[in-house]
Amino acid sequence: MAASMTLDRPPKGQMKGWHALLWFLGFFGFMFVVNGIFLWAAISSFPGEDVEKSYLAGVDYNHELARRAAQQDAGWTGEIGITQGAAGKEVHARLLKADGSALPVFATTALLRHPTDRALDRVVDLSPAGGGEYRAEMGDLTPGLWTVVVTADVDPQTEGTEFEARREIMVP
Repeated sequence: MAASMTLDRPPKGQMKGWHALLWFLGFFGFMFVVNGIFLWAAISSFPGEDVEKSYLAGVDYNHELARRAAQQDAGWTGEIGITQGAAGKEVHARLLKADGSALPVFATTALLRHPTDRALDRVVDLSPAGGGEYRAEMGDLTPGLWTVVVTADVDPQTEGTEFEARREIMVP
């Protein structure tokens, strides 16, 4: 007995061209969706810049190095801390000359930077508390690691700030 095949009808389960097209489109469609989800998660969790106006900071880098060298040569130091006050957390800084006396400043600010969420960052003006110490009430701070950057204007005749101190502090 001889077997015969007809050309009209392919055997059951045979892969056709449109099956291959569907597999191809499905695979790359799935990859496109997954990559889109990863892209959305990356952009929403990290905006891309760690430093505001990073290009200008790079252009001004030599000036920043000169400011740091002048601060080190003058022997200016800063002690920074966060304590629990009556109305919540309180940031305090003591700015000192090389001989341990108070560093006279005209304006002092503190930037509190959260390492993972820039929406939690805060900038506050510090008020003098005497003896080279400056304070500001913060209210509630999210527990975790914070970087506190204190800047001070020592000479009002020059543009910008002449003093900077930073410290990483764990807030319980």
